[in-house]
Amino acid sequence: MLKKILLFCVALGLVGILGVYLIIQSVRSGLPQLITVKDYQPLLVSQVYDRNNKKIGEFFRERRTLVPYEKIPKNLVNAFLAAEDDQFFSHKGINPQAIFRAALANLRAGRSVQGGSTITQQVAKTLLLSSEKTLTRKLRDILLAIEMEKNLSKEDILFLYLNQIYFGQGAYGVEQAAQTYYRKPVSKLTLSEMAILAGLPQAPSRYSPVSNPLRAKERQIYVLRRMADVGYVSKEESEAAIKEPVKVYVRENYEEYAPFYLETVRQLLVNQLGEDMVLDKGLKIYTSLDLTKQMAAQESVKEGLKSLDKRQGYRGPSKNLSDEDAIEEFLKENQKKLISDFTPERTILPDGKFADIVPVKSAQDEKLHPLLPPYIKLKDTVNGVVEKVDDALGLVYVKLPETRGVIDIETMTWARKPDSEARYDLAAIKKPSEALKKGDVILVKVVADQFNSTRLASKKKGQPTAAAPDLSKFIGLELDQEPLVEGALISFDQENQDVLAMVGGSNFAKSEFNRAIQAPRQTGSAFKAIVYASALEKGYTPATPIMDAPIVYEEGGAADDAEGQGDMKVWKPSNHSKSFGGDILFRNALVKSLNIPTVKIIEDVGVPWSMEYARRLGIYSPLNPDFTLALGSSSVTLYEMTKAFAEFGRLGKRLSPLLIHKVDDANGKNLLKTVSLDARFDKEIKAINDGFEERRKAFLEAMNDPAKVEEMKKKEGKNAKLDPSIFFQDADQLIRPSTAYVMTTLLKGVVEDAGGTGGRARAVGREVAGKTGSTNNYFDAWFIGYSPQISTGVWVGFDKEKSLGKGEVGGRSALPIWVDYMKAAHEGLPQMTFPVPDGIVFANIDSETGKLASASTKKIIRQAFVEGTEPTAASNKAEEATDFYKQDLSE
Repeated sequence: MLKKILLFCVALGLVGILGVYLIIQSVRSGLPQLITVKDYQPLLVSQVYDRNNKKIGEFFRERRTLVPYEKIPKNLVNAFLAAEDDQFFSHKGINPQAIFRAALANLRAGRSVQGGSTITQQVAKTLLLSSEKTLTRKLRDILLAIEMEKNLSKEDILFLYLNQIYFGQGAYGVEQAAQTYYRKPVSKLTLSEMAILAGLPQAPSRYSPVSNPLRAKERQIYVLRRMADVGYVSKEESEAAIKEPVKVYVRENYEEYAPFYLETVRQLLVNQLGEDMVLDKGLKIYTSLDLTKQMAAQESVKEGLKSLDKRQGYRGPSKNLSDEDAIEEFLKENQKKLISDFTPERTILPDGKFADIVPVKSAQDEKLHPLLPPYIKLKDTVNGVVEKVDDALGLVYVKLPETRGVIDIETMTWARKPDSEARYDLAAIKKPSEALKKGDVILVKVVADQFNSTRLASKKKGQPTAAAPDLSKFIGLELDQEPLVEGALISFDQENQDVLAMVGGSNFAKSEFNRAIQAPRQTGSAFKAIVYASALEKGYTPATPIMDAPIVYEEGGAADDAEGQGDMKVWKPSNHSKSFGGDILFRNALVKSLNIPTVKIIEDVGVPWSMEYARRLGIYSPLNPDFTLALGSSSVTLYEMTKAFAEFGRLGKRLSPLLIHKVDDANGKNLLKTVSLDARFDKEIKAINDGFEERRKAFLEAMNDPAKVEEMKKKEGKNAKLDPSIFFQDADQLIRPSTAYVMTTLLKGVVEDAGGTGGRARAVGREVAGKTGSTNNYFDAWFIGYSPQISTGVWVGFDKEKSLGKGEVGGRSALPIWVDYMKAAHEGLPQMTFPVPDGIVFANIDSETGKLASASTKKIIRQAFVEGTEPTAASNKAEEATDFYKQDLSE
């Protein structure tokens, strides 16, 4: 009987052993194929640079930068060994003693408090296996670790481990972790910094030095003392490192630089290279962006939208605080936030607490800005609390952290209740109490380090005034508010075609919709430039007279049917001023942006021709095939319009805006050369360009046969779609250089002439040309213009169309943004004039008649003409008589 029992036990044992063997073999057969270091292809962060090689952003799924094992400091390796696996160099992939110790600790605690995995097992888990917590996964973990130890050296395994693991804050691998937390490479880390990094892999968020400094310190101490116990460092070195303060950094936010631009680059590259390549392969992307100009563009849009928003009235304070304790608490919290935002640095002290951030004023700041705390700078917008409203003096006293300021009524007359139907300059408030009261929490902009009021200073001596404190002890403030209106800006380098700057909206975090390239909006008068250019090709000259008088267009059936209900549509265009000027020169009609002459021009040259001309200049959005096209009734993107204007400045040469200069892989191999932003709109552009190219080639072939040319002209007439004015040997020459130059001189007149709608652009202090644009009910405002070096377009409006406010035309709403940006964009650039092509002559003409100027001419204009179209006769006295009946009295 006993013998049978023994045989049964032996058989059972053999079956068990066989079962375990079969299970192991089954698990082993399902293991992933072992990799070598050469095969290791981790997810790497792709880095984006501007055209001056300044880093502007990153694309990634995992932020990782590979670092060779030999470049990792020995102490950093030892720190990880001490924290995770001090027997690493002696075991064969698993550590039974550590597994037993961990199991015992977990059994005693009743939960998982300690792990027994070796570094090799961790590599197997993170690199090749899932993170599921099952016995099968643990068995696979052990088996794979053993296999890895057979095929890889210890150094190879450490290389994989230190480059693969996650450290929190989006950082993978030790190099990226060092850059993220310390803004230095691993080769520059101190022992105390290394110990913090070595403590992170166990629980990156729990031991984060940025969000949990106390736990990070506790973990650092554990690592340093383990290093001393194991013998990697001396006890003295360990204790010295524990006592050393550690400076860490909050992660850098590249979205502050050029968020709309970066997203456009990402989308384009994903389309061309694939998402995995862009997000995972560590590409080096060199773009056309100029970071300095981009920051100027963002600032110009921000300030311009604020100014426009203020003209529509004040939407009120965010809240009112009546309790003094509540006010003090609010200011205290506000101070903490301002100080936190002031510097990305945080210092972990030996006790595990962050050192108080005490911004230190430089001696120069103390001298220049004695009343400003170091964390508040001039032009900053901050929250404050109204402590007193003084109507007698017209002052508002505002309390800020560590300082006080004053708002003068002169700077807040705009703070009426919002009303888009009222002109801002006719609805000004008279007293500050009309807008504010004590306890109001308001946004204020710091405008001066010491308050000064010319209004109060100019009061006559002896004139009684209300008592006031010493105002020299207050900083100068202005009432502020965040704008609701949206805007966009795009800018190109006229010479090399770089996209220098792109602002797609006021706040990328709130809306990623890129209004610079994605939002078709009615262009208003800005489109007139294209219509006038098309007319120059049909016999018009800058001196052609056009009648500016009321006109009515009727469309449809009879005015009234038998029941008195007509279906006839009547359109009566009018000028913005509601007045009419009689005969006016072609150039002056554009300079003054008159509607009636523009409609008459498109009626004469034909809508199809103007549409064809717009297409030739790169406009691909749908266009209205009627006379309203001339007044900008079609919705077109800022990108298209700015390109078209830029081509005038480039003497008719195609502009293919460059977004990317080149893309290299992680090893430096080139993947892409230049990429145009046009590729983003290939679907819209390609058919148009292919059609033009086919017709260009046909035209050039026909040029060798004069009879065919004449046949084409007769066949097409004045609405010709196959025209010598838009087809040339050079496929990138879109229109005649002479036509483009004449248009530039006309658009210069928009800026330089006394009656021009773009007069504010003179403030750039350069030779510039451009055109305003405004739509019905003030829904959209545009200004598009260029210098010899830079072309820029600006659009302003609401996403859901509504009025910007009464009188908010392009010259008031969009042009100031354009001016501010162009001033900054031209800093350091030489003064230049627009190049004059062959076939251009200049003539001094009479601004009223368009004929050559004479001794009796009141105003002389020096105007460019295409050679052969310039006037040859001077005005006579009869032509200089003034017509006093130009006003449309029916309006």
